[in-house]
Amino acid sequence: MFIIMGMKRPEQLVERSYSMMIASYWLARCGVRENESAAAPPAALGVTTWKAAYDSFLDAMGDGRTPSQFRNSMKNARDTFDILFDNGRIGWVDREGQQPSLGSSFQRIHEEWQGRPDEELEKFVLGLQAGIPVAADREARSPEARTEGGKKVYISVRRERDPKLRDDALSIHGLDCMACGFNFERAYGSWGKGFIEVHHVVPLAEAGRSETNPATDLIVLCANCHRMVHRKRGVCLSLDELCAQIKH
Repeated sequence: MFIIMGMKRPEQLVERSYSMMIASYWLARCGVRENESAAAPPAALGVTTWKAAYDSFLDAMGDGRTPSQFRNSMKNARDTFDILFDNGRIGWVDREGQQPSLGSSFQRIHEEWQGRPDEELEKFVLGLQAGIPVAADREARSPEARTEGGKKVYISVRRERDPKLRDDALSIHGLDCMACGFNFERAYGSWGKGFIEVHHVVPLAEAGRSETNPATDLIVLCANCHRMVHRKRGVCLSLDELCAQIKH
C-alpha cells in the first residue's frame, strides 16, 4: 500500500452570502479617498488597512472559512464591484485589460442599492457586521411569500435590521420570543442580555407604504423560531401559525 504524504486537500469553495456581497459592495462604494490615491477602508470601520477591514467582518460572515480564505473572497468581491465606482482602483480586468461585465449576483446587489444613499447602506452593513441576522438570504432576494394559510405577505429583511426600528420593537415587545417564550438572558446570563431577533412581515397589499409600525409590523423571535418562520421557500408563517406548530 502506498501512502502519499504532503499533498494538500483542495480548498472547498464557499458561496458568498447575501450579507458578504452587500458588505463588499459597501467597501467598494464608500471607501475614503484622498487626492488621487486609491480609496482606504470606510471611516466607520475605524481601521486603516484593507486586511483589517476584511477581518472585521469575519465573525459575522465567515461561514467556516479560514481568515485568509475569507479575506481573499471578500477582496475578490470588492474588486469586482470596483468597476462601478471612481475609487482609484481598476478592479478586475481580463488579459486584454478590459473590464468584464458584472455577474448576475453582483448586478442584483447594485440594482438593489444604487438608488439609496450611502448613509442607509452604511447603517445596513454595520448592522450585519454587528450580528443582526438575515433570516434567510433568499427572502432578501425574493421578498414576496405567503403564509401557510395562503395569505400573501411581504418580507423586509432590510427593515428587520434597521437599528431604530429594532430598538422600537424591543421597547414594545420586550425580549421574550413571542412564539415560544425563550429569553436569551435567562438561558445565557449576561452574555445573552439584550439579544433577540426581529421579524418583519406585512400583507402584500401594504408593501408599498413607507412607514413601518413596530407594534404591528414587527415581532420578536428567538433564532430557532425565526428560522422556522422561513423554513420553506416561498412560505412565511404568521405568528399564530408558528405557535400552532410548537409542541409543548
